[in-house]
Amino acid sequence: MPLELIKEVSGVPEVQQLSKLHKVDFRSLQPGCDYSKKYIQGKLSLISSLTYGGNGRAILKIGLQEKENSEVNTINVLIFGKLAKDCAKVFYEGDTIALARFIVLSASTSRDTKCCIFLKAFENFKSIVYVYVKSVRDFSTEPMSLVPATNYIYTPLNQLKGGTIVNVYGVVKFFKPPYLSKGTDYCSVVTIVDQTNVKLTCLFFSGNYEALPIIYKIGDIVRFHRLKIQIYKNEPQGITSSGFASLTFEGTLGAPVIPRTSSKCFNFTAEDHKMVEALRVWASTHISPSSMLVQLCDVQPMQYFDLTCQLVGKAEVDGASYLLKVWDGTRTPFPSWRVLIQDLVLEGDLTHIHRLQNLTIDILVYDNHVRVAKSLK
Repeated sequence: MPLELIKEVSGVPEVQQLSKLHKVDFRSLQPGCDYSKKYIQGKLSLISSLTYGGNGRAILKIGLQEKENSEVNTINVLIFGKLAKDCAKVFYEGDTIALARFIVLSASTSRDTKCCIFLKAFENFKSIVYVYVKSVRDFSTEPMSLVPATNYIYTPLNQLKGGTIVNVYGVVKFFKPPYLSKGTDYCSVVTIVDQTNVKLTCLFFSGNYEALPIIYKIGDIVRFHRLKIQIYKNEPQGITSSGFASLTFEGTLGAPVIPRTSSKCFNFTAEDHKMVEALRVWASTHISPSSMLVQLCDVQPMQYFDLTCQLVGKAEVDGASYLLKVWDGTRTPFPSWRVLIQDLVLEGDLTHIHRLQNLTIDILVYDNHVRVAKSLK
């Protein structure tokens, strides 16, 4: 992965990714040397805007200051291609980053003895950029906070333990929208994954439909606070606990970072913004985009899918279900199931309904979706 996140827990970075590489200082950088198994580390002192070369390839210029050698001036790094675009989304001035597998373009000393070094990083050379992210920080210094300062620790999904209450970030791998359970509560099922490639299935219940995570599609980014972990069939499972809260974000690279939540008060900082963008970058190469939209002519038995269609007719079947007759201009490759119902109870143009009877399909809507189905025109 060309761009990776290194979390800092209580000021201690989790640097397993760098353990197999050798760190070099800025003073030792020379053109022509092999840095395929080495890395440098520094603080971002400059982040230029993205530019584009004659071939349309993105270029990002950054400045790195090495803490250990203050006598060495900031070195310049040129990052190219998709890696440049990804880095531009998550870099903030003052961040600590590490760079592995780079090329030294030039190293010289100016008249005032200042060292001038240019590095080049790009995906074809398998360059990797590591960004340090603090899991615990003083939110009182963050102007983006929307509630009084609170310190949050975010637990990677591969470190979850039963009986604990945690805060997590993840990418939606699977979800079942809220539905009315056999009792009085609404239920929702969500499976998430993070950069550790470990999945966590969460089962949420709430008497308030709007209190459940607002998820639109696979690939959305979620943040769960006060998630209780229990062990079910020898696997961790997430459930709601007292004070559970969630935020959901569009998972598409470049989309605005706007949280979806029913909560009137929540905390969202620059660090959270960075976490969302880092997950977007990771998901872009690890999560298949949601592509469930199909036409009726392409559906298969037992398939779950999204359908864009025209409503032809509708009718109330009984107190618990509602019928929608729809079509999309194509025909299913096999006969579809029909609801036996009298024409008299059908709402719609009966002539049109009969003319399209071999093209329409019947959809039965249940539970809390009935109210919305009735309102369709």
